[in-house]
Amino acid sequence: MSGLLDCNPALRTADEWHALLSGLIDSLSVHLGRVCRPTSWFIHDDRPGYASASNCVDFQVILNEALSLKACGVACVTVNFGEAAWAGCNLLLFASGQRILGPKGMDLVALRYDDARWSGGWVIDENGEWESHTDDDRWRDD
Repeated sequence: MSGLLDCNPALRTADEWHALLSGLIDSLSVHLGRVCRPTSWFIHDDRPGYASASNCVDFQVILNEALSLKACGVACVTVNFGEAAWAGCNLLLFASGQRILGPKGMDLVALRYDDARWSGGWVIDENGEWESHTDDDRWRDD
């Protein structure tokens, strides 16, 4: 994933973003020890003169098929050209398609990708960004 966090990249095409995000998902799969399967992509060509670019992929991870447990999430890479670049993901847990909370009522797992490794853990959804996702409909591809 060379150049993933480069804050001065050449303008990237949607295909290049797709390849970068695919590599990020593969890396996350290794970190989690489970296959992360993309369900939808939000990618586009970088635009000349814009100050930033952000591209994302929705994905799901089967944690335990017998118990119908899975994690669903969004992984994104954002570049503020000439300033900074960052990558990360948010993961929500679901049982039989319904949202479940983590330990002590924590809402989601927030992971950051930096220096070729993932780090993070359970957090509260302080801004309510994910509270409307009470089921896994967003991540279904059937």
